[in-house]
Amino acid sequence: MKYQESANVELKRELVDDVKKQIVAFLNTEGGTIYIGVEDDGTVKPINSNEERDIIDTKIGNWISESIVPIPSGLVTHAFNDDGVMEIRIRDGNHKPYYLREKGPKPSGVYKRVGRSIRMVNDDEILQMIMLTKNYIYEADVSDEQELSFKYLNMELTDNGYQTGTRVLTSLGIMNKDGKYTNLGYLLSDQSGIAVKYAEYDKDLNFIVKKTFTGSLLKVLRDVEEQTEKQNTVSAVIDGKTFRRKETHSFPGASLREIILNAFCHCDYFIRSNIKIEFFPDRLKVTSPGGIFNATLNDIMNGVQTYRNPRLVNVFDKLKYIENFGTGIPRTMAAYKGTGFSPLFEASNNFFIVTLPNLNGQNADQINDQINDQINDQISDLGLDILRLIKSNPGIKVPEMYKKLSVADDKITLDKIRNELKRELKPYVKFVGSNKTGGYYLAGIN
Repeated sequence: MKYQESANVELKRELVDDVKKQIVAFLNTEGGTIYIGVEDDGTVKPINSNEERDIIDTKIGNWISESIVPIPSGLVTHAFNDDGVMEIRIRDGNHKPYYLREKGPKPSGVYKRVGRSIRMVNDDEILQMIMLTKNYIYEADVSDEQELSFKYLNMELTDNGYQTGTRVLTSLGIMNKDGKYTNLGYLLSDQSGIAVKYAEYDKDLNFIVKKTFTGSLLKVLRDVEEQTEKQNTVSAVIDGKTFRRKETHSFPGASLREIILNAFCHCDYFIRSNIKIEFFPDRLKVTSPGGIFNATLNDIMNGVQTYRNPRLVNVFDKLKYIENFGTGIPRTMAAYKGTGFSPLFEASNNFFIVTLPNLNGQNADQINDQINDQINDQISDLGLDILRLIKSNPGIKVPEMYKKLSVADDKITLDKIRNELKRELKPYVKFVGSNKTGGYYLAGIN
């Protein structure tokens, strides 16, 4: 058997107290295997002495039953394999956090696996483990703040044809059956302490714009959408072969709105952190507190729906913030198809990060190279129609142009065509022949 360390495999030459921490870390992460009797490079140092085997076996058994809390019954098994190596197999625990009894359920006693190493978790991570184990739902818990008002929410409800008052607040989960405001109510209230950090940087990473949006989560979302949309600029180029105008948004399709909305819907508002929206010259980076909820990154990219904040999602849906919820990431990926760029999705236990390339940013030349024989993007639509006619009818005269173009637009006149040819199109066309028999040809354009 080949032994090699990985995110779920740990190699130890001998049984030392550090192995207890490794067991706890695997219980708190995704499980794994610890091999005792193997060097870091995979070289086997078999444990053949029956006496030594008995000592190791007893010691591990005692650790499982006495040193780790909660007792991981059935989650940890151990036995010697045919190589004379002790295999300790640990399954992902379902009563996290697991901790060393001597240290207690605090950072010094709780560990998690990170790549090939382990680290102590912090207080917030311990709370998150407890929340997941107890099926704690932050938005449904009673808010510490009960002096709340809902002017912005009521305005949105009214605009969408809903009544306001206690009954609708209860049905939306903003108020519980005992008349207490929930954390969802706090997030949507005028007194909400939610803050979203927004920044725009130049090429040297100096701030161009730096803002913090606060207030009702609904108002914050509206303000953020309005601010970010200003960054979705449009460039226009003309294909010299077809004389068709090609417009490119910095962030194609609905990708910009989808990713912003996704951050608001899936943010873990229990974590004491902020959604961050950062525009760099060549990309947008959106960081949302909270990793992927009850799914893998592959699941999410394939459109699997999971709901960390189901009641918040319901409110967004009723107020028409959401369209086709659950398809945001697949739609974003589809929007970039054929552009030569791809969005990047990164997930950790505490954050979800999305990076969208700016198609009109520093890398725009790569996009422009795909467009053949670009010409002045200030040419009018009439000018483009004239160029297309000349390309398909070399030597065409102005009366013939008028006859063809006026069929679709009765406002076109001979004078308009002549003016277009003499002014806007002068660099791109040439008149060949006499005034009586000559006509127009393309000049300097293939």
